[in-house]
Amino acid sequence: MQTIGIRQVSGDLIAAAAERGEVLGITNGRVLAGVLMPLTTKTVEHLLDQNLTRIVQNIREGEREAAAGDSVSLDDLMNEEPRPTSRRAPERVTIRGLSGARISAAADAREALVVTHAGAAIALLIPVTLQWVEQLVDRNLSRIRYSIERGEREIAAGGHMPTLDELLEESQSASDAADVSAAPPRAPLSPPAGVLEERAIGIKIVSDDVHGVDRLVGVVTDMLARTVHGPIEMPLPDWDRGKVLAKILDLIGDLQARLIPEHEHLTGVGLGVGGHVHRGTIINSPNASWHKFPLASLIRQRLDVPVVLENDANSLAVRERFLGSVDDESMVVILITDRGVGSALVLNGQVFRGAHGMAGELGHIPVETGVRGSTTKCRCQSSGCLEAAAAPYSITRTLKSEGVKEGYETTGNGQGGVVHQTLVHAGEALGRAVATLINVFNPTTIVLYGPQPLVGMPRTFRGTEGPISPGAASVYMSAMTQAAHAHAFSTGAEECKFVVRQADDTDSAAAAAACVIQQFAPLAGKYALSPQK
Repeated sequence: MQTIGIRQVSGDLIAAAAERGEVLGITNGRVLAGVLMPLTTKTVEHLLDQNLTRIVQNIREGEREAAAGDSVSLDDLMNEEPRPTSRRAPERVTIRGLSGARISAAADAREALVVTHAGAAIALLIPVTLQWVEQLVDRNLSRIRYSIERGEREIAAGGHMPTLDELLEESQSASDAADVSAAPPRAPLSPPAGVLEERAIGIKIVSDDVHGVDRLVGVVTDMLARTVHGPIEMPLPDWDRGKVLAKILDLIGDLQARLIPEHEHLTGVGLGVGGHVHRGTIINSPNASWHKFPLASLIRQRLDVPVVLENDANSLAVRERFLGSVDDESMVVILITDRGVGSALVLNGQVFRGAHGMAGELGHIPVETGVRGSTTKCRCQSSGCLEAAAAPYSITRTLKSEGVKEGYETTGNGQGGVVHQTLVHAGEALGRAVATLINVFNPTTIVLYGPQPLVGMPRTFRGTEGPISPGAASVYMSAMTQAAHAHAFSTGAEECKFVVRQADDTDSAAAAAACVIQQFAPLAGKYALSPQK
């Protein structure tokens, strides 16, 4: 990119850059202040095409509204007050009017400038902001990192050592391919060759009262968090910290042995666990009775790769975003396991962890009151928690206290029985908690992971859900959705989409791997699977 000073800008220079298909860097005191993009015929056609696409979409929406009987007359549209909008047309500035102060003001407002000459718009000037520079540096650091790693492997293998220009050109080509926006349906993108050789290890720490076998489950994944080796299970005799650490290191060794020598390379290790996790330390895990256990740093000391420790619900949210399974910028992931209830919050496309990593502890918000609340004890030793009312272990505990020997899985949805009443109460408790999430965060989607006997088969729905099939899931989920709509404010629940899924230990281990990929292999994230529409 050619750079010129502000006072050197002229109509002839911009016209010459347009003919070459180039952009110009505008400097102010030897500092890059903006990027000048000539408005060629091709650029104008592209902008026109974008607006035509929006117009066509509006026409189609109008046709659908007319078919539904919701159309309005032309007179009504003409008399309608203009809709407020935060957008405004870019300011116009002549070449002579360009100055460092004018560009700086546009940068502060995060707006572009239309540069005019002889009364015609000839270029678009994009101010260089700190955010723009940070994104540019982050993208290039990712490319350079992978280029260096590939070079190191080529040297170690004694093969061809490409030049730096070749490496950067290959990475740029791959990056450009990832940025191309094609019309749906979009085919999944493929990572560049170097990324195809990278692997991540994911390990889920499982506390299992139902089957009586606490264990570790580990997998090896590619850079799309898809399992390529494993799973491998390793039982845990007890929750002694030293013994668990030794078992995790043994499992990592077994998984590393699955890697194909000279063809697969370990990028990092991800660990998933239920409980409060912050900066690589398990602050509090009621499942394992751990407090302030710096597990990630203890493992990192014994390995030469990054280690990431994450809450199990958060890791599933990361994998949802990573794979593009749910293409929403604002969603909630709720995880119901035999041992409890957790959740993860995705706000503006990022997992929100709170000031100290405790955000999303849905299972420990109080939903029980009165006599029932005071007698419903949670594993955290508090009373009235959601987990103590809606989790599978609490439902089973309640049924046993009522003299019901069979589990809730075998029940029909007959009205009035103890099992039916217990499931309705549990579902309503979860629904009140869901309404709280909707009222506070207004998500577009809630993804609910849970055991099939309790939440039913995978599906997507909106609104209240009636009977889905005979059994516990129909009772539990119907009570949940009805309570959520009853307690959610305004249209929050109506506009929220529910997605029901199941996740086994292998999925959770792969989700842990996605966390280390996201943090330490940023280039790989550009090649995640396209959203499934």
